[in-house]
Amino acid sequence: MIAKLAKTCTLRISPDKLNFILCDKLANGGVSMWCELEQENFFNEFQMEGVSAENNEIYLELTSENLSRALKTAQNARALKIKLTNKHFPCLTVSVELLSMSSSSRIVTHDIPIKVIPRKLWKDLQEPVVPDPDVSIYLPVLKTMKSVVEKMKNISNHLVIEANLDGELNLKIETELVCVTTH
Repeated sequence: MIAKLAKTCTLRISPDKLNFILCDKLANGGVSMWCELEQENFFNEFQMEGVSAENNEIYLELTSENLSRALKTAQNARALKIKLTNKHFPCLTVSVELLSMSSSSRIVTHDIPIKVIPRKLWKDLQEPVVPDPDVSIYLPVLKTMKSVVEKMKNISNHLVIEANLDGELNLKIETELVCVTTH
């Protein structure tokens, strides 16, 4: 998803979380995003060491499509290892152990060029303050919604989402020729 939103992103690595950060300038039509993943949901073993005990974080800038492509090879992996390396330039090395038909394994390695972000720029990449919401909507199964929205986007570029306290959710598109609403 991130690869579709922006060419590059920032990966923040801390002892308990991974954050993907996009912070383009909104005034220029850019996209901002803060995605937080608990590392324990993805890794059996996780070791990281930041700059110091007080700044136990690592900030990297990388091309999101390169990371996406490397992780796609890991879908049926027996093991996945991600580590920072320096192979003539800083890299995020993704090693994927795949089983073959003969029950032997092979290792596929991807070296993703990265830029290590200096500590003086970390203040620009902090988690945004988001006010408490006035309204929360629990959505139906996303697979179903995706199917409906993809069909609607063929008709219009704009989608209106309506919800109420009675548990009703409407997805609506309007053009000069047609008005379509899904309840």
